[in-house]
Amino acid sequence: MPTTPAPATATATMPTAAHAGQRGHWRVNVDVRHGTVTSLPGLPPGRLLADLLDDDVPTAVIDLDRSTGTSTSTALLETAVRHHPGRLWAGGRLAPRDPAVRRLLDAGAAGVLLGSTGLVPEGRLDPRAWPDFTTLADAGQLMLSLDAVDGRIVTDGFTRTTSVPLTDALDALLDATGGTQPILITDARAATHRTPPPWQALDRIAGRHPRAHLWYAGGLAGWADLTRLWHAGWGAVVGRAYLTAPRGLPDADGRLHRTPPTENPTGPARPRACPDARP
Repeated sequence: MPTTPAPATATATMPTAAHAGQRGHWRVNVDVRHGTVTSLPGLPPGRLLADLLDDDVPTAVIDLDRSTGTSTSTALLETAVRHHPGRLWAGGRLAPRDPAVRRLLDAGAAGVLLGSTGLVPEGRLDPRAWPDFTTLADAGQLMLSLDAVDGRIVTDGFTRTTSVPLTDALDALLDATGGTQPILITDARAATHRTPPPWQALDRIAGRHPRAHLWYAGGLAGWADLTRLWHAGWGAVVGRAYLTAPRGLPDADGRLHRTPPTENPTGPARPRACPDARP
C-alpha cells in the first residue's frame, strides 16, 4: 500500500443513452458493517474489493456504520481508497460540507457518494445550505444520492422517512449542480425487500429529465434489468444480488456473468467462471 498516493485525476464518465447491444454505466456497491461485507457475513472487504477491481468491475465501498450514524470514522474508506488509488468510489453518510469529502478525493478515491442524510439533513430540503458543487470537486467526481420510498426521501440508512418529495429534491440538485455531477436514485423498498424496480416511475423521471445524468439502485436482479435501464439512459448500481456467492448476475438464460454479457451472433456468449468469493 503506498503511503502517499497521488490524488486521483480521472473523472467519472457520465452515462448516456445506450442502444441495443451496448453496455451502459454500472457499478457494484460493497456495503460494509462492523468490518465485514454485509452480503457475505464474516468476510472482510479488502480481498473482495481487490478481486472485483481485478475483474474490471466498477466498484464502490460503502461504510454502513457511518450511514446509520453508529460511527463517524472514515478510516475504513480512507484505507480502501489508498489501496486502490483512482479506482474505487467511497460513501457512507458523507455530507456536502464534510471535510472528509476532500480528504477522500485527495487520498485517491475515484469519486465520493454524498448521501440523502447529508443532502436533506433533519428531513429539510434547503439548497441554500449546499456548497457550490461546481467547485467542490471536478465534474463526475461526486455522485449525489437520493434514497426514497413512495416518492418521499428517506435518510439515515433508510431508517427515517421525511416529507420531502423525491421530485423536489431531484429538481433542486439538478439546478445546484448544473448537470455536472451524476445523481443516484435508490428505491429503498426495492433495495431492502428485493422487489422489482418501479419501472413506470423511473420512465416518468427520465422523461422529465432527458439530459440528466441519472443512476438507479434497488431490486436489480439480472443483466436484463441493467440493460433496460441503459436503454433508457440510466446508469445502474447493484450490490447484494451481484455479490451473493457465486458472484455475478444472471443473463436471460440464467447463466452467471461477472461483467455484462457480450452478444455473440454465432452462438451464446460463454459466461465467465463465478467461484465463491475468496476470504
